[in-house]
Amino acid sequence: MEPANEVKTRRQRRSKADIEEAINKAAVAQIKKKGFSLALVTDIVKRAKIEPIVFYNRYKNLDEFYDEFVKNYDYWLSDLVRDSMEEIGSEEGYSNILEKLLTNLMQEEIMTELLRWEIAEGNHITERTSRLRELHAIELINSYSELYHRENFDIPAITAILVAGIYYLVLHKDRSTFAGIDINTIPGKRRMLRAIRNISSLMFREEENLRLADASGDEDVETYRRNYEAACRERVESDFRDHVEDLMEARRIADRQRIAENMRAQGIPEDVIEQCVNGNHDE
Repeated sequence: MEPANEVKTRRQRRSKADIEEAINKAAVAQIKKKGFSLALVTDIVKRAKIEPIVFYNRYKNLDEFYDEFVKNYDYWLSDLVRDSMEEIGSEEGYSNILEKLLTNLMQEEIMTELLRWEIAEGNHITERTSRLRELHAIELINSYSELYHRENFDIPAITAILVAGIYYLVLHKDRSTFAGIDINTIPGKRRMLRAIRNISSLMFREEENLRLADASGDEDVETYRRNYEAACRERVESDFRDHVEDLMEARRIADRQRIAENMRAQGIPEDVIEQCVNGNHDE
């Protein structure tokens, strides 16, 4: 039997899949921390707990790794649209897709960093990802253009402005408020989602008015009018519910601030206060 001091502790051998998963997880962490442009192979391999040679046995350089890595996000937009396929062609479907775009971008940090990289650098990877996303988007936009084809109702141009605005709001959210609105807060995000619904409603209301004007018979006019009034009632009720939720959230924030002040007055450390007051209130 070997003496205890001669027994060597061996590193547990990892499978190729385990190593690949470790590299991807490390890359995600580094990209979230520094962005695509500033993440380094040395940082990734250190976080993945592998030797550099293990990385370079798989990828010639960081660009080659990124080329494979970002393919995980090639169908991000099409997946988002696919979840709303049953609603496509309606006002609700249009609004829901834009609302999901804002919500998902705020949650998906890697996609946000990819957008930031596309703006900052032009290379074969960023050009490919942006063009592929455009191909997926144009299919959806064209489907609406075919349904609502009128000279003064330019859905592609309107959609371009709305999507670009959503992109910028998300990319800008950690720098400052925009128009006095902080979308990192629940009330701020709700205001933006409500604005998307309101813009969609105004767009399709105009289209509905044009259809009413074109309706050939009283029965058609009455049907359109009933549907339009029902949609308006639903929108008002939705806005009222959102307003009530905003008031309740403001009350909860005020309560948490009051509790924090009382705890400070008792000399309780800030880290304990932070954990007690905000630890269980993430969205």
